[in-house]
Amino acid sequence: MSSRRPLDPEWMDLPTFDEPQVVGTFRFIEIVNRWLGGSSTLISFFDRESRAPDSPWDARRAYRILDAGCGSGDCALALAHWARRRGFRLHIDAVDSHPLTIDLARRNCAAFPEITCLRGDVFALERRYDYVLMSMFLHHFPDEEVPSVLDRLLARCRRKLVVNDLVRAPLHYAGTWLFTLLTSAVFRHDARLSVRKGFAPDELERLLHDHGLHSFRLERHFFYRFLLIYAKEAAL
Repeated sequence: MSSRRPLDPEWMDLPTFDEPQVVGTFRFIEIVNRWLGGSSTLISFFDRESRAPDSPWDARRAYRILDAGCGSGDCALALAHWARRRGFRLHIDAVDSHPLTIDLARRNCAAFPEITCLRGDVFALERRYDYVLMSMFLHHFPDEEVPSVLDRLLARCRRKLVVNDLVRAPLHYAGTWLFTLLTSAVFRHDARLSVRKGFAPDELERLLHDHGLHSFRLERHFFYRFLLIYAKEAAL
């Protein structure tokens, strides 16, 4: 595996990504998020955030969350389930630019009125949110665009920007290569490419510091996941 992030597009980013491919690919992505740290990584953040002694959550108010690049809506659903268990109220805008993908998200989230699935350019939104999430979205951008992406989404949030993505590492690639042997061609291609387009934590830290982004915390999580937590305020 190359030490540099490739620039090749994932097949799910192409206009030829059709409905059978959308349904089949996201079925596997949902399994990965459920069992290999995607959803649990986000829930761990919000569980800690809601209990923080300096800023505990108030069950009497609703918290507005943007899920940028929401895919099939599985992370939004995981958050909605968590909030219901904890007695919190969320309003989640799940946004994706692909029409078939957002249609799938709408079907998946139909029983959850607290989730609104929107098709469109997430960077064109004008509404502000308490929290902005990017789950498996940042690695779709080349290095030179990453700081701008974070800046533009940070401008949409009042509290914190939370990025959940992949650590690029040889063992991660080897495990993904084996795991995807019997999966669909699209998922196999995109899953392996996604790991190669992931981020080595030290490289990501240097990239952000070089562009004057300093007010963040970078955490390593289960199965080569990381959380990049960027606070609106300087204190983390």
